[in-house]
Amino acid sequence: MRLARIVRDERGLTLVEMLIAIVMMSVVLFTFYGLIGVGVRGWGAMEGQMDVQQQPRVALGRIAAEVRQARDFVIGDNGRALGLAKVTVLTQDAAAGATTLVVEDASVLAQGRPLVILSLDRLERATVTAIAGNSITVGSPLARAHRAGELIRRGQTAVSGPVLAGTLVFLVDDASVLQAGDLVAVGDEGPLTVAGVAGNSVTISQALAQSHPDGEIVQPLSVMFQCDSGCPASGAQVIRCTQGCTTAGNRIPLADLISPVPGRNMFVAVVSSLSSPAAQGATQVCLGSVSGFAVDDRVQVGREEHRATSLDLPDRTAVTGITGSCLNLSRGLSRGHAAGTSARVHLVEISARSTQTSDALGGQVQEVLVTTRAGLRN
Repeated sequence: MRLARIVRDERGLTLVEMLIAIVMMSVVLFTFYGLIGVGVRGWGAMEGQMDVQQQPRVALGRIAAEVRQARDFVIGDNGRALGLAKVTVLTQDAAAGATTLVVEDASVLAQGRPLVILSLDRLERATVTAIAGNSITVGSPLARAHRAGELIRRGQTAVSGPVLAGTLVFLVDDASVLQAGDLVAVGDEGPLTVAGVAGNSVTISQALAQSHPDGEIVQPLSVMFQCDSGCPASGAQVIRCTQGCTTAGNRIPLADLISPVPGRNMFVAVVSSLSSPAAQGATQVCLGSVSGFAVDDRVQVGREEHRATSLDLPDRTAVTGITGSCLNLSRGLSRGHAAGTSARVHLVEISARSTQTSDALGGQVQEVLVTTRAGLRN
């Protein structure tokens, strides 16, 4: 038997063939990495653009959500600051004689300061002695029963005697509702910071820009939003403050590189005043200007006033029609109002501009304008 001899050709690639293969592989890899680079740059540009667009929307959404939890507001600093008087509600019934209340959000109250429970046309005051989560302990037993859903807010007071513009120190009926560091509104003016309290004398850190009559409400504000850091420059910052905004721990940045829209304020409310007295039960009020008012708007006529023994709630009603310079209302006023009394839409408009330079797009400037509106809690 003869064995077959198998002959194999074991010759390898020549040097030229290897060089050609390496060059071809390099071209493929270079093209592949080029495509990856284009994808990464495109993603970076898209992500940067999304950040520019989302940042003001998220910030304004946060502000609008808190506006909807407020019962009153004040706009100051030429439309760059918004102060909110927020309220909470009872989440459980409270029997007469109870000293503990369970609320939806205890952050709107302050330990050691009075609170007010509002139910229809009556109120009950109590002083907060302790806060644990959303459970509130008050210093004296409740005089009557309260049901879940009733509103609770911080106690407020009123100016005692006329106060002139430029004033830093003024008297109030009851200064126990205030403490140093509180943000407050005096009538339609604010947000203002309380620098100190002595007896019934209140000192604020900035002088009043307006004069205020005897009985003008002095209302603690739970939260302030402010365009800060050089506003209205494009590199500004929007912050959220509780109590004094000069304390670092009370300042929470919501967004950077945000400023008001050119030619507009960041915070706007439609406000006018009665051009003639309005009697109790009137279903029409005439204003100095109806510009900005519209049918179906919810309006507030007058400000809340508080004395030690009474509660005077603002009239809140809907506009059913506009006749000349007069608003037709869905129901009659609960009390009379003098000429000059404020009337405003129960709505805050918030506008902002975000401008950033994108490195991913070769230094291209991206700009987004955002406007939203939010109504106050009834």
